[in-house]
Amino acid sequence: MAAKDDTQFLQNKINTLGNNGVLDGGNKTYYVTALWLKSNMTIQNMKLVSIPTSISDVSVINVGNDLETNTFNKSSVARTSIETSRNNGGFKNITIKNISIDGNRSLQKKLAVEDRDGGKHGIAVKGFATNITIVDVNIKNCATDGISLYRGLHTNLDSGKEIFAIRNVTLRNVTCTNNRRHGGSGESIDGLIMENCRFNSNGLTINGGKQEGDIGAIYNGNLYGNGWDMEGYGLGSGMRNIKISNTEFLKNMGGGIVFYDITDSRNNKFINRGNITLDNCKIDAGVKNPTGYFSLVFSSTIENKKNKTKLFSNINILNCTLYGKLLLRSVANINISNTKIIKGNERFDGLLDNVSNLMNGRADAVQSGSFSWDNYDYSKK
Repeated sequence: MAAKDDTQFLQNKINTLGNNGVLDGGNKTYYVTALWLKSNMTIQNMKLVSIPTSISDVSVINVGNDLETNTFNKSSVARTSIETSRNNGGFKNITIKNISIDGNRSLQKKLAVEDRDGGKHGIAVKGFATNITIVDVNIKNCATDGISLYRGLHTNLDSGKEIFAIRNVTLRNVTCTNNRRHGGSGESIDGLIMENCRFNSNGLTINGGKQEGDIGAIYNGNLYGNGWDMEGYGLGSGMRNIKISNTEFLKNMGGGIVFYDITDSRNNKFINRGNITLDNCKIDAGVKNPTGYFSLVFSSTIENKKNKTKLFSNINILNCTLYGKLLLRSVANINISNTKIIKGNERFDGLLDNVSNLMNGRADAVQSGSFSWDNYDYSKK
């Protein structure tokens, strides 16, 4: 007996929605491969279970597309999504509300690093998109990330310009747990709000690693999945105007939150990665973090860390609890206020490397001597 497949039924409903239309699932369960959303719509009130596949790049809910590698991303609606998300403007005004997604990771195949760790996310936003709202959503057991916000392989953002592909994303009451790689990931974002979210227990091996999908994502021989991974790849991968409040990043394999970018800040097109606030968050260093006992990371490459122009700027860490050290590399204008760093057996609360203008008003800290540093501020040389 063939497995139940509701994909075409739901896709037909999406395709025929009028402007500002609502697809209401009636709180029923649907089995799907890949759904492709369109601008000016809401999808709500349903549970979606991913049908296992033996091919990569099959995400449950998709806004935009950058590949034509399989039956699902070569469909006519998927090809239209490539063209819509390729250029500035892209998709607009999409709400995903009161939805539960089960990525069925144990039964998914083709999850190697060279296959983008499977490219099987719960919600994937690729290319240009504006005003994306995700509210009251629970995403678990995805073979890659719970949520992926990504500029895509098909945009023109590598043309020597700093353009932000994804603008004005809101995540409210979102839970991402037990996903095989990260709880969430993103880059090329201008305007991200996270409120009352949970990105916990991601990147772990489950069920004793009996099947490919049970084994947490591996890089350089290590499990490494983070709560949230904000990783930039050069010009066009910027991140700014981010506010994260009342949110947890706990018990993931790697760190709670990682901001990392390889961009050379000496480029005259460079825009600072900044205006980032974390308020009343709980963040830990993970179960077995391969990069060290760091809960919260802002970092650059070793090659670019010495640039006088800092990669990150205007960072606020307010009313937070960090269960693990803080790493600041190539960062200017940091305000740490009413924040506890619980460092375990570590000697220092964190590492500062090419950092300037640190205002440390922590509730628990000795104001001086609590951080170690390597060439504290290269801009003074």
